[in-house]
Amino acid sequence: METSEHRSLCHQLAEDLSWLEGHCRRQAGLEEHVGRLRLAAALVRNCVGPFLEGEPPRPLHIAVVGGAGSGKSTITNFLVGSNVAEANPQAGFTRHPVAYAQNNGTLHWPVQYGFLQPLTRLSNGAPANLDEDVYQIRHVSANSGYNLLQDFVVWDCPDMTTWAATGYVPRLIEVCGLADVVIYVASDERYNDEVPTQFLHFLMAAGKPVVVCLTKARETEAEALRQHFEKEVLAKLPGRQAAVLIIPFLKPEELADPVKHAARYRVPLLNQIAVLGNSPATARQRTVRAAVNHLAAGTDSFLESARADLIALDQYRSLANACQVEFEQRYFREYLTSEKFRRFDEAMVKLIDLLELPGVGKVISSALYVVRTPYRLLKGLVQKALSRPEGPQLPEKPVLEAALSAWLDRLKAESLRRENSHPLWAHVAKGLDDGLNAGAKKKLEETFRGFQMGLADEVERTSRAIYADLEKNPVLLNTLRGGKFALDVAAVATPLVTFGLSPWDLVLVPLALSVTQMLVELFGKQYVESQREQTRRRQYDLARALVAKPLGEWIAQWPLSGGSSFEQLQQVLNRIPQSIRKVQEAVEQVSAAQTGEVRA
Repeated sequence: METSEHRSLCHQLAEDLSWLEGHCRRQAGLEEHVGRLRLAAALVRNCVGPFLEGEPPRPLHIAVVGGAGSGKSTITNFLVGSNVAEANPQAGFTRHPVAYAQNNGTLHWPVQYGFLQPLTRLSNGAPANLDEDVYQIRHVSANSGYNLLQDFVVWDCPDMTTWAATGYVPRLIEVCGLADVVIYVASDERYNDEVPTQFLHFLMAAGKPVVVCLTKARETEAEALRQHFEKEVLAKLPGRQAAVLIIPFLKPEELADPVKHAARYRVPLLNQIAVLGNSPATARQRTVRAAVNHLAAGTDSFLESARADLIALDQYRSLANACQVEFEQRYFREYLTSEKFRRFDEAMVKLIDLLELPGVGKVISSALYVVRTPYRLLKGLVQKALSRPEGPQLPEKPVLEAALSAWLDRLKAESLRRENSHPLWAHVAKGLDDGLNAGAKKKLEETFRGFQMGLADEVERTSRAIYADLEKNPVLLNTLRGGKFALDVAAVATPLVTFGLSPWDLVLVPLALSVTQMLVELFGKQYVESQREQTRRRQYDLARALVAKPLGEWIAQWPLSGGSSFEQLQQVLNRIPQSIRKVQEAVEQVSAAQTGEVRA
C-alpha cells in the first residue's frame, strides 16, 4: 500500500470516527462513548497516520493528565527541569494543551493533514487558561544534566473533569491519542475520584504506558498511600501495571527549582520515562501497535455507540414490514376475493365447445343440442332465480392507493407516538409531511405500471391455456370428445334398451342427455375454477413481488436515503470495521519493513 493510500485510509477512518462521535454527542447518555470515539479518532490522526507516512519516531510525546488541582503543572516542571508551567491554586486553570519542547530549533513536528486537527496551533504565546480549541508550543532551555526534551515533548493538559464537558476535555483526549507515555497525577485527597479514575481506566485500556504520580501526601504516609492506591484503584483496572511514584508536599524552593532542590523526587520520575523511551523507534512502534490493537478490540464498542439508533431502525423496519403485510392482505380482501376473471368464463365456454364433435359430427352435436333445449331453459331459470345482483367492484388501483394511505397513516401515528423516544421517529414524522409521503405514492405509480403489464400476460396466458393446451394435444382432445360422445350414446341407448320405444322416451332421452351434459359442464367448471383460483393466488403473489415488496423496501430504507444523518450513520458503521482491519494490516507491513531495515 502506497503512502497516499495510507493517508486516504487514515483520513477516512478518522473522519468516520469523528462523525460518529458528533452523532453520539447529540444524544443524552452517550458521554463515555463520545470520549472513546474521540480517543480512537485521535489515535488514527496523531499516532497511526504519521507512523504509516514515515514520520521519524523522535520526539516522543508525554501527556501529563489528572484531575483538578492535582498538581499537573508541578509535574510538568519536574519533567522539563524548569519552572515554566503556570502552576495556579485555581483548579482548572489550564484550559488548552501546552507543549514544552527544546529551544535549539531541532524539533520535528508532524505536518500530516489531520494531525491534532480539531485544535489550532497558536502562533503567538497565550496564557494557559485560554479556553479555545487551540494548542501551543513553548520552547525552553535545559537546566539539568539530563535533558528530557532531547527525545520528548511534554504536554501540560487540561483537567479531567467530566465526560460531558464539550470544551477542554476533548482537547485533553486529543493529546492523549498522540502520547507515547502518560503521566497520571492525583492528589492524596482526591486520588480515587470517579471521573479521573474512569479516565485512567480509559487510557490503560487503550494500551498507553502510564506512570502514576501521587502528590501532596505526607512523607510519613507515602508508602501506605501507594499500597492503598494500588489495591483500591490499579488492581481494578485492566492492562499492564503502572509504576506509582509519591511526590509529597513541596516547599516553595523545591517548586521554584526542582532540579536543585527536588532531585530525590524528580530523578525516579525521569528514570521511569527513560525506561519507557529508551529507544524512540521501539517506543513509537509500541505506541502504534497498542493503538491499532485498541482500535481492533474496540470495534464492537464503537458500533455499540450506535445501538440506540440501530434499535430504532429495526423497530421502524419491523413497523414498515407489518404495514406491508396489512397492505397485501387488504389488497387480497378488498379486490382479489371479488375479482371474477371474466376471461375464464369465456374459456369455459370455449372448452365445452371444443369437446363437441368436429366435421360431420357437428350434425350429431347440433341434434343433441336441440334435444337438450329443456335442460338449457331450466338451467337458465334456476340460475336467474338463485343468482343475486353483484355489487359494484372497487377498481384495482384505488384499492392499492387506499391501502397505501392506511400504511402511511399508521406510520404517521406510530412516529408521532414515539418521536420523543429517538430522533429517527421525529425524522420519519417530518418526512411523512414532505418527501416520504409523495415519494411512496410515486413509487406505487411506478410499480403498478410494471405490475399491470405482468398481470395482463399472466391472466391471458392462464385462461387461454385452458383450451389452447388441449388444442395442441390431438390425442387427448379426441379421447375426451370420444368419451363425451360415448356418454351421449349411452344416455340415448339406455332408455331405449330398458323401456323400448314408448312415449316415455320423449322425456327420458332428453333427461339422460341433460345429465351427461351437466356432468361434462361440472367437471369442466371444476377445472376452470381451479385455474381461476390459481390465477387469483398468482396475481396475489405477483402483487406482492412487483408492488408490495419494492414499495416496502423503499419505505423501510427511506430513513437511510436522501443524505440524512441516518444514511451517513449506516455508511459509517459499514466502513469503520473494514477500515480498522486495513489499518491494522498496513501497520503490520510497515512495522515488519522497519524491523527488517534495523536488522540489515
